Amino acid sequence: MASYNLEETKILLRQAWTFLLMGLYGIGIFQERSVVLQTAAAQAAESIFSDMAKVIFFALIFVSFLIDIVEMREDKNRAYQFLFLSLVAGGFSATISAVQYNVLARIFGH
Repeated sequence: MASYNLEETKILLRQAWTFLLMGLYGIGIFQERSVVLQTAAAQAAESIFSDMAKVIFFALIFVSFLIDIVEMREDKNRAYQFLFLSLVAGGFSATISAVQYNVLARIFGH
């Protein structure tokens, strides 16, 4: 019974981690769009997007730390893998989402 709950916890935390990472990349795309448009409303939204990105990034780090705690209960050698992955994926999220936006804008002609 305990291993079943542990597996459910791992699945739930990984889903939350994935959702937060997708949100972080989505915010990055909206930030890049507001930079490209450069309107007054977009400049006001840009500060909101950067604040939201910071909150989502720290939530991503927190969830990855929880995942690592659950993983360490099973195998001590797998410590801090998700935390490192979150630092890398979250740290490059703005750059990667900006490149994605520019590539999609060229493909669709915007």
